[in-house]
Amino acid sequence: MTTTEPGTRVPRRGPAPVQGMGMLIGLLFLVLAALELMSGVTTGGGPRELFGVVAVSGVWALVHLLTGALAVFCTRSSRWAAWFLVVAGAGYALIGLAGLLPLPRPVTDVLPMNTAGVCLALAFGTAMLILGAGWLRRGPARRR
Repeated sequence: MTTTEPGTRVPRRGPAPVQGMGMLIGLLFLVLAALELMSGVTTGGGPRELFGVVAVSGVWALVHLLTGALAVFCTRSSRWAAWFLVVAGAGYALIGLAGLLPLPRPVTDVLPMNTAGVCLALAFGTAMLILGAGWLRRGPARRR
């Protein structure tokens, strides 16, 4: 049941669910970038790891920071949020798949990937693709 303003019969509309999910994912990426930049949270002398599990670097922190900021910006409309989720989800899924391949040393020095990082990229990418594509597939009559 939708809520109505007093004295009117027009339903009050709020943000679409895809906007909320986009905002949540954006804030998650911003927190991830902040944790990657903190010296006490990352460990290791050579390749740094977040909580001793996921390989991180300064470039990864920048990528996560830009992804989070773009996600927060794109949640202004449901269509932008859905397209962001599709495009960014495809990007992270491709990064996860590329992490399964033997990459040249200069690439792995800048963007280190370990098993946990590959699984994280594949999970984020797949979830974002499903959320965004599912929202775009809905008909306009059912959209909020």
